[in-house]
Amino acid sequence: MDRPVHQIGGVIEALCARTQSEQEAALDDYFTPDAYFVHPFCRVPSFSGVELPLIKGEFNSRWLLKFVYQWYRILSPQIDIRVDSAVFDQRNSLLYATIHQTFTLWFIPFSLWQSHVKLVTVLHLVSRPVDQDGRQLPNNSPVAPGDQTVSTRYFIRGQEDNYQVNDFLKFIAPWGASLIWFGWQVFATVLCVLGVVFFWPVTAIHEYFVKEVPQWGKSGKRQ
Repeated sequence: MDRPVHQIGGVIEALCARTQSEQEAALDDYFTPDAYFVHPFCRVPSFSGVELPLIKGEFNSRWLLKFVYQWYRILSPQIDIRVDSAVFDQRNSLLYATIHQTFTLWFIPFSLWQSHVKLVTVLHLVSRPVDQDGRQLPNNSPVAPGDQTVSTRYFIRGQEDNYQVNDFLKFIAPWGASLIWFGWQVFATVLCVLGVVFFWPVTAIHEYFVKEVPQWGKSGKRQ
């Protein structure tokens, strides 16, 4: 990616809502071979250059990630997904994307099983040299330091999907589990209020002793 914030919407759509060939092309074009994936219900660790017995060739985590995304599309062939916002933390090479999606299991009739969820996806980006066609060069490709003729692009080194508890509950129990969790959250808020009311002496004693302890500034002088 040359402009991650502007391009990430198309990348996510290709991964989740298009054909299998477009999905595989997006993984090959935008993910590093050793990309990792973290989800509440699934994890792909980072690895590359692994040889499997009785199978020719080397395998990497991106190859395994293709199966994860393909199974995702098999479970829900019709996915409504949109990126609401995207922010790139260039200093830490992290791209944050706020996403809304509707996930529907195909084998449950009349769309009775649907999960309308919100998540924040954190993408770990790395800058890698590319060839004339914009494809990522192998890690062992010779590139002279400071060579201005070599172009670079951002690639996805890792993906972490973060859901609130009430959102990922919609995947496993869409018929009311999130409402039960909402009730628990409200109950926990009430407990916070009651805790402050009944344990105010603890706070008062703590405040009293804190005032008695001298406060020291950055200069080392007593304030």
